[in-house]
Amino acid sequence: MRALLLFFCLVGPAHADLYRWIDPESGSVKLSSLPPSEPGINAEVVPYRAPALPKPPAAPAKPAATMVQALQAKWSEILTQIAGLSPQDFQRGGEGLKQHLEAYEAVRVELDRIDPVGAARRRAESASLLDKIKQGLAAQFSPTPPGREQ
Repeated sequence: MRALLLFFCLVGPAHADLYRWIDPESGSVKLSSLPPSEPGINAEVVPYRAPALPKPPAAPAKPAATMVQALQAKWSEILTQIAGLSPQDFQRGGEGLKQHLEAYEAVRVELDRIDPVGAARRRAESASLLDKIKQGLAAQFSPTPPGREQ
């Protein structure tokens, strides 16, 4: 008990004032825990301000389930649109198909980034569809129509 009382008696006066004054010879600002030794110098006591506590590092944001669900819905919608393409769509011009594929790739990359666990499942789901696209493009550029090979 005495040790605790002695500890608090010694710790209490540990706070020191900080004095600030301008040196009359050099004109520079002086700071010290002791007042100036010359009695003619006016020193002001600087109030103590505790340093700001550093902010804790932000925890990495977990992917919001709603964001994953929204991207998943967009991905499914694009796959449905691509699956609905007919052979005539491949022959009309590739700009619409190109836009669908670019949108698919952008959504897939974002989904894989925030939900890497589902990447393999999505890849398996879209494999047959991508094969259909390859066949459609091959048929567009082949000299004979598909199904009428010689």
